[in-house]
Formats: sequence, C-alpha cells, structure tokens
Amino acid sequence: MPEAKMHDCSDKPDQTGKYADIINLPHYKSKRRPQMPKSSRAAQFMPFSALSGYKESIDNAREDFQRDY
Repeated sequence: MPEAKMHDCSDKPDQTGKYADIINLPHYKSKRRPQMPKSSRAAQFMPFSALSGYKESIDNAREDFQRDY
C-alpha cells in the first residue's frame, strides 16, 4: 500500500502547487449583482429538514406545557 502524503498545515499557501498562479488573486465581486446575504447563502443548502417532525413536536410540547401550567 502506498504511503499517504502529509499535508503541510502552515498558514502560508502552497506557492508551487496546482493553484499557485491564482492563489493570491483578489476574490471576485460582481459589478452587476449585489452580494448575497449570508442567511440566504446558508438557506440554499438547507432544502430539507434533517429532523422531520421535530418542530411540530416541540410546538406541541410547548402548547401542552402552557396549557397545564
């Protein structure tokens, strides 16, 4: 089995690797479109509920608690 290569975890980017020609370029910002807010960016990766029924269960428990006390 070939030995795994260790990644250099230094804080400086690799200047000789595959992306050395672009690693120090500034981040692209569109001149036509505003930057999407972080809340909207996160929402596009959450199209489903990981715990289906959880919110309803919590809401029901809250209603039961409020009714009883």
